[in-house]
Amino acid sequence: APTTTVAPTTTVAPTTTTTTPLPHPLTGLPAVEGLSALPALAVKVDNTDARALPHVGLEAADIVFETHIENGVTRFLAVFHSQVPEMIGQIRSARSSDIDLISNLNAPYFAYWGSNAGVETEIRAAEDSGSFVALNESAWPTNVFFHRDLTCGPGCGGFLDTPKLLSWAKGTQPVPVFDYGDHSASAELVAGVRWTTSDRQIDYVWNELSSRWIRFQDGAPLLNANGEQLGADNVILLYVFYTQSSADPRSPEALSTGSGGGRLFREATVRSITWERPVASDGWHLAESGNRKIATLRPGTTWVGLVKAGEIQTLSSAEAAALTA
Repeated sequence: APTTTVAPTTTVAPTTTTTTPLPHPLTGLPAVEGLSALPALAVKVDNTDARALPHVGLEAADIVFETHIENGVTRFLAVFHSQVPEMIGQIRSARSSDIDLISNLNAPYFAYWGSNAGVETEIRAAEDSGSFVALNESAWPTNVFFHRDLTCGPGCGGFLDTPKLLSWAKGTQPVPVFDYGDHSASAELVAGVRWTTSDRQIDYVWNELSSRWIRFQDGAPLLNANGEQLGADNVILLYVFYTQSSADPRSPEALSTGSGGGRLFREATVRSITWERPVASDGWHLAESGNRKIATLRPGTTWVGLVKAGEIQTLSSAEAAALTA
C-alpha cells in the first residue's frame, strides 16, 4: 500500500507588541486609558474661611496653586486634566495672579466666579492673546456651566457643572510644566513643613501609610466633601515677590515670572531648589541648589505654594506627630 508522509507542522507564536502608555503631561503618570484631547481646566477655588469648606472635587486636581489674597489668607487655583470630577467648588473670583500662572498650559479653560472690572480687563486681554479661554459665571453663554448652593449664605461661591462644560469644550491638551523623574540623592529627610501667613497656618505632613503629604489648615485636617484628607505627592513652596495688583488695590499679586528660590518636598524628603520662568508661557524650570541639576518631581499630583520670604519652616517629628494625633 502506498505510504503518505505528513510534513511536520511548525507553530509560530503570535507576535505581541507592548505599548508603554504615554506619561500624562500634568502628572507624569502613565496615561493608561489614553490622553484626553481636551484642554486643561483651571478653576479658582475658595479657601477664605469655614464657609468654603468642604472642598468639592479638589482631590482630583493634577496641580493646585495657592497664593496670597487680601486679609492674610490664601486661595486655590486648581488645574484638572487627567481626571475631571463632575462638580468643582466652591468657585470664587479671579485675581491678577491667576493670569500668568495658567498661561503655560497651552490655552486651558479658566473658570471663575466673576471679578472686578480691572481684573476682567486683564483677563480679556490675556484671552485675546490666546493664553486661555475665560469661563465667567457672570457672562453669557458660559454662565450655564455654573450654579450656586442656595443653602449657603452671603459670601459663598458656586459650583462648576463639568459634564456640561466637557460636552461643549474643544481645544488642545496641555503641555508639561514640570519635570518628573528620580529622587535626588542629596535630599534630606523631613517630617513636614509649615507655611504661616498673617492669618493662616498651613501644614503638610508626610504620611507613610498613603505615601503622600497630607494637608492641615489652622491645625485641623483639610477634608474634601467625602471626609477624606486632602494631600499631594509633591509639595513645592516657591519664594516669590508680591506687589499690589494694579487692577485691584486691595489684592496682592504674585510675580510668578523671573527667578527665585524654594523647597521641593517629595517622598519624606526636602531639597532646596531654584526656579526660573522668564515669561508666563514658559514651564517651570526647577534646579537643585548648588549643582544646577534639574529638580524632578515624583510622578503624581503637585501642590504649589507661592510664599513670601520667612513664611516657611520645616517641622520636627514631634511637631508633625502633634498634628496627626
